[in-house]
This record gives sequence, structure tokens and C-alpha cells, in this order.
Amino acid sequence: MTAKTWLANEIELTSTKAYANPFEDVDIEITLTLGKKKLTFPGFWDGGNTWRVRFALNKAGLWKYAITCTDKDNASLTAEGEIECTLYDGDLEIYKRGFIKTVPNVRYFMYDDGTPFFYLGDTHWNFLEEEFDSPGEHAGDLECESHFKYIVDKRVEQGFNVYQSEPIGASYSLSTGLFESDIKGFHALDRRFKYIADKGLVHANAQIHFPHQLICLKRWDDNDYMRRLGRYWAARYSAYPCMWTLGQEVDNDFYYQRGDQRKFTKETNPFKYIAEGLHKNDALKQPLTAHMEFFSVEPGCSGDGTAPSTSAFRQVEGHTWWGYQWSRSLNTPVDYTFGRDGWLNGQGKVCILYESRYENLWTKNFGARSEGWLAYLNGLYGYGYGCIDIWLYKSTYDIDKPSRDGIDTVTPEDKQEYWSKSVEYSTAAELKYMKDFFQKLDWWKLIPRFDAKTYFIPDGENYYSLASDERDTIVIYFCNRGDYVTGRLTTLDNCEYTYQWFNPRTNEYYPKRKFWPDVHRTFHLEHKPDDLDWVMLIEKV
Repeated sequence: MTAKTWLANEIELTSTKAYANPFEDVDIEITLTLGKKKLTFPGFWDGGNTWRVRFALNKAGLWKYAITCTDKDNASLTAEGEIECTLYDGDLEIYKRGFIKTVPNVRYFMYDDGTPFFYLGDTHWNFLEEEFDSPGEHAGDLECESHFKYIVDKRVEQGFNVYQSEPIGASYSLSTGLFESDIKGFHALDRRFKYIADKGLVHANAQIHFPHQLICLKRWDDNDYMRRLGRYWAARYSAYPCMWTLGQEVDNDFYYQRGDQRKFTKETNPFKYIAEGLHKNDALKQPLTAHMEFFSVEPGCSGDGTAPSTSAFRQVEGHTWWGYQWSRSLNTPVDYTFGRDGWLNGQGKVCILYESRYENLWTKNFGARSEGWLAYLNGLYGYGYGCIDIWLYKSTYDIDKPSRDGIDTVTPEDKQEYWSKSVEYSTAAELKYMKDFFQKLDWWKLIPRFDAKTYFIPDGENYYSLASDERDTIVIYFCNRGDYVTGRLTTLDNCEYTYQWFNPRTNEYYPKRKFWPDVHRTFHLEHKPDDLDWVMLIEKV
């Protein structure tokens, strides 16, 4: 057998022995060794008498493998052999550099080879409803063979590198166990996972069920069953480049804030046991989080304020990053509380703005664009974008009334846009501009300074966010609208600098200008070029 590094491989086995409950009566796994290196992936039952092991090898060489079975009398579910693995020779970064990992006290994701990974995600909570074999009824005049594939391909073209999903609409039950009738539902997931991986995207996916479906399972409080479901998910999908998010708003809100569901507490949250089974059986230990509830410090906003400091998952083994849900009113000064909490109380883990206002549902172009810049300059080294009819295909949620983000009003008419139009929103291109801007810098060295007056004093209120690599590189995003106000850089080094405006809407860089700090080590920036949002780049010569 031959393989390429990091690409998923599969071995199929046919059992000569039937089991009354194959999901729980027997387990198989594959152990792969290369010298002292060892990887163990769980196998899974795939209906009938079919069993599979899926695995990815992270080093070139001649690997030996052994498939073992807990039923010692079933030799048909065992095998041994060798795999000649050569280096991946394609063009996709995720396979050239290796899957995404986290490192303790490093606040950004990185590829396996240590290269920083700039997270730019696109949200598809019910991707199972997106037509795989046809354009579907919302394609309009767009000519395509597959609704699902078209958006994946388009987002890759637009520079996105993460696909965010929930298993909403999964056609399996799992209420009392996993049976033959459930397998077809996993096959529908399989081909989507594979296509996402084949295109080089990292799949930030939730596990098993949408939370309100999980609490209807008759065995929701069977911790061993929850662990086994986590193991099964790892067996089917951990050979692909993934990040695990457990479920929608499972930390903490869904389990102790919503009415009659208060019987679920931080301690009895069943997703903790899914996380345990998933992490234990993920041979490559890919990043794991629990999608957090809406975090707000603004008066009148709902949400329990779930943040790293209040998380139910702080001590869960394998939890390595924070999946924030945050948004702000665009006509109020920036409140840095959300960033500070992750920076000071986040246990040194990666923080990501995983969910925010979706375009043409709760915000428009400016809001969706600015959330990315505010995330990256406040210590959240990643952003998950979303827009109408893509974040939740055919959704009727909150589309019958207007929404306001503080500046723009999204009307019910705005919310009728189909995915074939929203996939082309200019915001996608503008987020690519943002990604390219940062990737020209050592962006992972930029530290959020929040409202520290030792770096910057605004002329007005705090309509800005600033991050810097000491005083060598400073990036400021001005999100004030309707005026030209900037402010004063402080505590600069006594040397020559350049400053340069960047237009986040057009990808245009203005010419660099040189300056020296005054005797007080300060420099007052000129006004913005217009009254919209702008980025200022300051660099030491």
C-alpha cells in the first residue's frame, strides 16, 4: 500500500461474524509505527458487515500497521501490512505544511511545521441542507452542478481557509444507539467532509448533533455513550484537517440558561464527554473548543457573557482554543473587555472570533468587515465570517423584521437575498485584503494594546483598535464613521519611522511618509483620508 503525507487513507474490512449491536459490541483500531513513532486511529462500523479505518500519516517512510479487534475470535477484523508513505507533492498548504495545531502559551494557530496559520473562516451551520448533486432552488441564474461544491470552490478562490459547520439536519437518530438506519446519514457527512478536505480547507465542525437535538436523546445522560459517540466521530473524520467545536453555544448557555433545560449544568454538560471521547481517539490531537455563547458588555444585549474566565471547559482535557461569539454596536466606542478577558484569563490559548453578526441579517458590509479587523487587533487571531442564505441555508430566523447594528439598518427585504448573490458580496474580497495585509507582516507578533495610553491617545473616544510588535510595527484600525479623527502615538523610540494609510475597502496603500518622534517621544497622526474606516501602518525604519 502507498500513501502521501497528511492525506486521508482508508482500509475496508468485511466481518465474517454478525453482531447484534456492532456499534457497541466490538471495536477495531489501527496502530501505525515508523521507528519509534506510533499513531493509533480508531476504526468504525459502516453498516452491514463493513468496517473501516481512516488515517493520515504525518511523516514519510515505510510504516508498519496492525489492525486489531476487541473480539479476539474475529480474525476477519484484523490485518497487518506495510505502507510506503512519500511526501505530499501537491499545492495545498494544509498538506504541504501539515494539519493545524496549538502550542501551550502560543496564541495563534500554526501548521504542523510551525508556520503561523491565519484563520479566515466561512460559516455554514446547516451545510447538510446545501444541495450536493444539484444547484438547488436558490441558485438563480447561476450555472453550477452543485450548490455545496460551488460555494466551497468560491470561498477557496476568495482566500478563505476554514469551513465552519454544524450537523444540523443530519439524517441519523442516535437516540438509543447507532444502528443500520443511521449509517446513510453519516455517508452524507462523509462526502462533504472529503470534498472540503480535498480543496485544502480546514473544517471547524461541531459534533454529533445540534444541541437541541442532543438533549432529546434518550441516552443523553449516559456518559459512556457520549464518549463512544465522540470516538465514532474521531474514527470517521480525524484523518481530515479539522478543528473540533463540539456544538452550537454549548459553553455555557444552552445547558443552564434556557428554561426547562436548566437541569443541565456546567458539571453535567454531555458535550464534555463527547469531547473526552473525541480527544482521546484523535491520533493527531487537532484543536478542540466548545463554541461559546454570545458575549456582550453592552446595555440591553442578551447573552450570559460566556468568556474564557467563565467557561465550563477551562479544565477539560484537550480543550486548546476559545471559540468566541461577540459583536458590538457600531455607533459606540470599542469596549476592550472581550479581548482582555481572553488575553488575561484565556490560559494562554488561541482565541478566535468564531461567530459574529452575519451580513444582510444583522449587519451590512461595514459591520462584517470591521469585525475581522477588530478581532485580529484585539488578540483574537481568527475570524469566522457569515452571510445571508449561507450561514444557514433557507433560514427563516429573524428575517421578518428589521435589524440595526448601530449604523446600518438591515430590512426584511435585504434579508431575502439568496446565496447565489451573497456569495459574491464585496466583503469576501475585503476580508482577503485584510488577510493579505497582515500576511505581509509578522502578524503573529502583533500584541493587542487595547486602550493603553502608553501606545496611543485618541483625539476623541475609543473608535480604534491597536496592536504592535513592541514599537517596531504598529497597526491601528480606525472604525469611527462620519469624522476624520485619529490621535497621538506615544512612548515611541527615538528613531525614524514611516506611516502609511491602507484602505480596507479597496486594498489601496497610500505612499509611505517618514517622521521622527518629538522630544516627548510622541507623534500626532494626520486625519483619516475620509470619514470611513481606515488602517494606519507605522514601521520603524
